[in-house]
Amino acid sequence: MSGFSPNLYLAALGPLTELFGVIIVVAVFALLRGQADRRPYFRAWETSWVFLAVSLTAGLFYERFVDPESVFYPANPATTYLTAVAFMGFRFMAVAMVLNGISLYVRGATKKWLAPAGIGVALVLAIVVDTRQTPLAPLALVLGPVTAIAYGFGAWRIVSLPRTRKGFGSRLTAIGLASLAMLGAALATFYLLQRIAPDVTANPWLVRFARYGFYGELIVQLALAWAMIRLLIEDGHHEVDDARAHMKLLHDRDTLGDLYDNASRLLGRRAFDAQLGLGFARASFGTVALMKIANYQRVAAEQSGGVAEALVANLAGVLNSAVRAHDRVYRWSPDELMIVMPRAVPQVARARVEMLAARAAPLTVAGSREPLRADVAVAVQFYEGGDELTRAAANISRG
Repeated sequence: MSGFSPNLYLAALGPLTELFGVIIVVAVFALLRGQADRRPYFRAWETSWVFLAVSLTAGLFYERFVDPESVFYPANPATTYLTAVAFMGFRFMAVAMVLNGISLYVRGATKKWLAPAGIGVALVLAIVVDTRQTPLAPLALVLGPVTAIAYGFGAWRIVSLPRTRKGFGSRLTAIGLASLAMLGAALATFYLLQRIAPDVTANPWLVRFARYGFYGELIVQLALAWAMIRLLIEDGHHEVDDARAHMKLLHDRDTLGDLYDNASRLLGRRAFDAQLGLGFARASFGTVALMKIANYQRVAAEQSGGVAEALVANLAGVLNSAVRAHDRVYRWSPDELMIVMPRAVPQVARARVEMLAARAAPLTVAGSREPLRADVAVAVQFYEGGDELTRAAANISRG
């Protein structure tokens, strides 16, 4: 019985307990994959949990490899070095995928260089650390600063979203990321002080804090996972609410006649100014595309105003029937159509709009030798949501 300490035993079980908790999170995220098929940010976060589980598994082996009394103590120091690289490399790749998911959620862009950079940092840190003697927990001294900066940046990126994109789930996610950042910084500070000022870290409360660091990290990780799931559910509610609002808009069309353009059968600019049909767009990032019919004035002069309007109506019909469910098409001016495309990046939005314009069949006009085709010029501008949508529309129309 002498020498047995329940507290130390519980502390030693910390990495294993965190691994089991993360495996449960991975299983839950896998079950939600059907809900996340159209949401790449959630798939990136699922991948981050998988990487974290692999990292913790490598960490459990590393813990045994640096213990001289363990039956797994290796004769070759390269074994512990490679295990340390695996532990830190997969940990940093997990952080990279969290940041990738945040970037996809905020702007629809992915940072492909983050994961390879994480592996490179792990290789360097594994050289700096004495992997033959350093236990698993004190590795927070080198892991903490990197994860604190990364998670802190992720929290700031979500907090800086436009007001219309903030919800309970996004706020909880930001709090979870900020908590992980503070925990990583606190543990790194403790192990740094343990080297330069041992008397300070002898405080029993500080010792307990470091001893149960894995449990604290597990609690915050579980809270962050729940926040991410909450954000996913809220995102799905936004889509459902948008579909219902659009159906109501179509149902009430007769009572909103002054907000529609009769010739093109599209919502008019007044509807855009009234934010009609833009609930989902304001709650997401996206792209505004302005389609200008360059030959509108010439057709109106050479043929008639009715022919020019028929040319617009023909193009508007193709757009309105072929855009995605949450896209909205507006008659912006006599020779311009505005397409609001939530969750579309500019490059993809431009290619999509140009493709749809090319699909419009030429307009056959009596007395004309050749069918008329709209000469279209497309301009696009990105927005992050909320009031930026209005500013993007104003900027693109001026430009």
